[in-house]
Formats: sequence, C-alpha cells, structure tokens
Amino acid sequence: MVVRILNVMAVVGLLISGASAAPAVTSVLNAASNKDPRLGGSSIAKGSIFIVKGTGLGPATLTIAPRAFQSTNLDGTSVRITVNGQSVDALMYYTSDTQIAALLPSNTPVAGPDSGNPNIQATITVTYNGTSSDPTPIRGVANNSLGIFTVDSSGSGPAIVTYPDYSLVSPFKAANCGGPNTTCGAVNPGDTLILWATGFGPIAGSDASGAGLGVNNPGPPYALWLGGVQATIVYQGRSGCCIGEDQIVFTVPNNVPTGCVVPLVVQLLNQVSNSTVIPVANGSRSCTPTDPIVADERVQRLGTLSSFNLGVVELDHLLDAAQTAYADTGVFTFAKASGIPAGLQPFFASYFDVPATGTCIVLGTNSPVDHLFNSFTLAPIEAGSRFTVTGPKGTTTVTANPGAQVSFSTPGFIGSGGDFTVTGGPGSDVGAFTARLTIPHAPELTSPDSANGLTVTRSQGMTVTWTAGANITSPLSGPLPIVLSTNTNPGGFLATLVCTADAAKGTFTIPPYALLGLPPTGGGAFLGFRPHDLMPSGIALFSANGLDLGIVESFADDFALSNFSLR
Repeated sequence: MVVRILNVMAVVGLLISGASAAPAVTSVLNAASNKDPRLGGSSIAKGSIFIVKGTGLGPATLTIAPRAFQSTNLDGTSVRITVNGQSVDALMYYTSDTQIAALLPSNTPVAGPDSGNPNIQATITVTYNGTSSDPTPIRGVANNSLGIFTVDSSGSGPAIVTYPDYSLVSPFKAANCGGPNTTCGAVNPGDTLILWATGFGPIAGSDASGAGLGVNNPGPPYALWLGGVQATIVYQGRSGCCIGEDQIVFTVPNNVPTGCVVPLVVQLLNQVSNSTVIPVANGSRSCTPTDPIVADERVQRLGTLSSFNLGVVELDHLLDAAQTAYADTGVFTFAKASGIPAGLQPFFASYFDVPATGTCIVLGTNSPVDHLFNSFTLAPIEAGSRFTVTGPKGTTTVTANPGAQVSFSTPGFIGSGGDFTVTGGPGSDVGAFTARLTIPHAPELTSPDSANGLTVTRSQGMTVTWTAGANITSPLSGPLPIVLSTNTNPGGFLATLVCTADAAKGTFTIPPYALLGLPPTGGGAFLGFRPHDLMPSGIALFSANGLDLGIVESFADDFALSNFSLR
C-alpha cells in the first residue's frame, strides 16, 4: 500500500517546466488532504507527510529518494521549518521544480491557530543548489492534523480504505480481487477496514528510523463518522510498514447508510479531516447508486473503457456576475475523453453518484467529478451546430459552437422549469439525437426564515425545513441536495457543504461534524437547494450514434438564504 500512495503523490500535478533561478514557495499542504491553508485543520502535523508547491524548488526532472524520509537533502533540495527561532530540517521523499514531498519531524515546535500557540508564526524555507527561498509563512504546525489519502490524490472523492488483506474498497468487486492494489468491492456492516492517512501526530524517537511503526496510540480522542454514524475504532496510530503513514482500523456500523458515495470523515474535537467517501452495500459487494441515473448501464460501462465519446447538453438558469438578474443559457459539449487513468476507472460510480440520502459531504473549490474530468484529455467531436429546445414557454433554435454558451431570448425560458426536449445533429461524428429533461421546481425554504442577524453555531448542528410551495406542477421528489457555502474574502468560496435529504420529509438536520468542516464566517454563508455548480437541478441520459454517454442536465441558482454567520 505504501508504494501505491507514495507513487501517486509523486506524479500528480508534476508538470515539470524547467528550474527557476531561485526557489519560490506558493503553498504548503497536508499530502493527503490538500486542504486550503485558510481552512481549519489544515496545519501540518508533527510527524506527517506534506507537500510544497512553487517554482525553482528542485531539478527539472522528478527525483524520488531510494528510501523515503531518510535524508534531509535530495538532489540538492532541502526544506527547513522555523518556529520562534528554532529550526528543523524535513526528511525528503521527492523533489522537482514545482513540487516537493517531505516529512515534518516529530520534534518540530507547534505554532499557529490549530496548535494552541496562535500568536507564534511558522515559516518554511526551501533551498536548492545553495540558493534559498524567502522564509514563507505557513498556517502552522500542530500536534494533530489528520488528512485521509484518496485514490486520485486530490483529497476528495473515494478514500484509500482497504480490507485486512490490503485490497481496496471499491464500488464493485473485480475478478482478480485479493491482495494489494486489487479492488474488492463495497463494504458491508460488520467489516473491519483500514483507513490510510497522515497527520495523526508525533512519535517518540527518530522518524527516519521508523520509531512508532505499528504502535497503537489511544491518546487522541478521534471519532470516525461513516455516513453520519460513528464507527468503533480498533486501532489508531502509525502503520506497521511506512514512515509518516497512519492507520485507523475500524468496524463498519450496522446502521450505516448504503450507497456508492457514503461520506467518511475523522473528527478530533472541533477539527475535521478532509471529507472523503467509500461505497457501502448490505449483503453484496456491489453498491447501489443513490442517483438512479448513475445506475444506468451506460454510466456503469464507463468504468470499463479507456476512452469514450461524451455529449453534454446544459440548460441553465443562473445569476449574472452582479448577482442581480437571471440569465437562461445553453451549453452543448461533445468530446472524446481519453487518457483516463486506469486506477480511477473502478471508482467511477463513486465519482458520479450523489451522497447517500441522509448524509453530508464537504467539498473544496472543485467537486470530485471535476477532479476526475481534469484527469482526462478532451478533444471535440462533431455533432452539428444547430439545436432546438422546446419547453413550457415555446420552442427556440440556437446555433452554438462546441462548449460555447448561448443565450435564450425568451425571459425565464429555462427558469420556468417543467418538461424540455432538445434535438440536434447529425454531425460527422455524432448522429441525430433527441434528449428529454424534466426540471423540477426547487422547494421553498420555511426555516430558517430570515438571514437577518442569524448566527449558526457549527458544533450544535442546523435544522432546515421546506415545503413544495404553491402552484408547483413539477415538485422535486427523491434525493434533495441542500447546499451551504461559505465565502471568505479574499479568495471567494473556500468550502461547500452538500447534504442529500429526502425531499418528501420536509426537514433535515445538518450534523455538527459536517458543519465543523466549514470555516467560521461573519456573514458570508449561503444556504439553498440545488447548487448551480456542484449538482444539477435536473438530469437525464440520451442516446445517439457515436456517443458512449449522452447527458442532458440543468443547473440553477436557487439560493434561499444568504449572508448569515457561522461560528
């Protein structure tokens, strides 16, 4: 397992561009979580693996240490952390012009807002071939700041969780299941699993010598939440094999929700790890998607393909840049996806599905499916340029270049909701198609009923209630996405909480551990249904000659409550 984790860390994001004259540090992140340093729980823990991003950090060609974390210098690169005048040198794993991986020694002094010493600043200095960067402030050094490893190294989406034989938890069981780097399907209640992470905390002794490996550390009161249910932790501490890599061995609760996207987070007091997911089933090793669209065989088949042709039609009702008026637009994208990492294909269902009903997940500036598509190479394919859209307000024909946004001239053409039909093609690569989509109306928020003076205490949770509203012809049914975003300036939106409620119940309580994954904000919180950039308000599939998958979907801005505070 160590080979898989460290090799993925070494290659993700390393587009080597040639060394710069002097090192310049742009960010320092937990190697597993990749948490934005402006978020709580993003300090670098003593004894943990971290990455440094920037320019001129090392050689133009990636260099990996023959043995990880044994030396403070690798191919001319060294990393020094200074706290209150005391400096320590990190143990190196790999180096390149744009990214470094290293281990923060367990004897590093603590500093910063996650440490109990908020007034003490920590800095990092990278030296390459005798030239040093400026000392760069980092969020801090903490005793504990856990990050969970994920299969694509982004810090979100499917977690690296294994069965006792080190085979990977995955949506479906592969024919070669058994042993490291094989995929053995969804977990069941009662299973004992191993969660892989870094940032559990320091060890006594020399990190380089492997002190603390395999030693249970019952001290930190960690809570592991799987689908909102607290799991029993059997072991927590260093892995038995690997310097800097931590394990939490836990038992899957009997009452855990099932689905291909069941959120998994680890909490220590008011600090929460990055939000990840695993698939859960009951009596089977195949997960059942919460979103019936994802259960369609056309979506399932993508997990077996090394490349595929994709068509996406968007019908959007979004606020303009000034947030004062709505615009109804269409986007028609047809492309061939290739270069799909083989290691991600078995996890497609956990990228495309929505969180299991009754659960919540915290996302960063990009969703897991964004990270997945960013790993592809997309090349346009020809599907024609004229598309006809028919909806409750009539019919219109538009001409659109691939991926370009076009406006519908009829006011409220998409925002009216209801049943829509889109026709297009043929083109030289894609045949004529007809796509049908129902856009349900968003429910009406009934509580909280006003943002004026509203302050939500994260550690106490938040209850949301709603109704279908008056004169609704296409009410939302089934899974209801509830979205809570936080806006921190400078930098805009840092984190978004997405919960999947049952629309028919009319009420949902966002649990404290989920809210603690968001930063406190003094008036920059937004609550609503149907996030325009994270989850479609309506989605359906269509078929056409030349396409492996056709998707028609709608995104809408329906924020019901804005500018309240989280503390």
